[in-house]
Amino acid sequence: MTAIIQVTNVSKQFAQKSILSHINFDVAPGEIIGLIGKNGAGKSTLINMMLGLTEPTDGKITLFGQAPQSKTIKDKIGVMFQDSFGLDRVRGSELIQLVRSYYSHPLPFSEVVKLAALGENLTTMVTKMSGGQRRKLNFALAMAGNPELLFLDEPTAGMDANSRYDFWQQIQQLSQAGKTIIVTSHYLEEIEDVASRIIFLKDHHVLYDGPLAGLQKSFTHTIVEFDSSLPEAQIAALIHNGDLDSHNQSHYVFVTEDADAVVRELTPEIANVRNLRITQQSLDQIFREVIKEGD
Repeated sequence: MTAIIQVTNVSKQFAQKSILSHINFDVAPGEIIGLIGKNGAGKSTLINMMLGLTEPTDGKITLFGQAPQSKTIKDKIGVMFQDSFGLDRVRGSELIQLVRSYYSHPLPFSEVVKLAALGENLTTMVTKMSGGQRRKLNFALAMAGNPELLFLDEPTAGMDANSRYDFWQQIQQLSQAGKTIIVTSHYLEEIEDVASRIIFLKDHHVLYDGPLAGLQKSFTHTIVEFDSSLPEAQIAALIHNGDLDSHNQSHYVFVTEDADAVVRELTPEIANVRNLRITQQSLDQIFREVIKEGD
């Protein structure tokens, strides 16, 4: 299967400062890639290079077998930046029609509107839209050209819970239809739910590239969580085989390499423990642990 994106031994420096070093990966059609890393890890720089907005210091990037700057591939790419409105004193419908006019084979206007779930917000001036409405419009603009490759930068920021759920359902359907999607988000639970593959950047390199299950296997810790009205000091005195990850009101979360031992340690106060649950670490918990190791 021909790769949509090929990143080969790519490095990037700004004023002698290394931003990315020897990055290598291919992206196949239909994949949803979750690109993660703390602020300053190089995510934006990598995306900008894939979009042809800046060039690698070393190495090579191709999209659809061509250089990112090639005009012939622009029709195949859609981008949803965090805030990419160049015009504000226009209505949403006018902006969609304008962007559609830039492409050779745009999606029908009605289909763009349906995809973005804009509804009655079509006639609203961009300046009067809420944050969530502006994100939906931004998605409509990214999809206006019917792209094969879609870049999403913090796509659900400002959306309510229902809109976020509907948005990711739409993204999964686009992937099933053969669209290839690169997404960055601080909502790691969303990436965990939809991404077929995680690319984790740390210290200018790719720390991990693969499915979430593989990343979880690299971290042998498990999560023991439960509710209890007992004070934190008393719980801490009981548990010696786990580290307290969080305590929010009556909810405790421990990270451990031996979940059975933690449960045994809780036994003397088991009558005061409710909703006990043992799970693998989430992407967010792994992310926080990895970032903490570098501090």
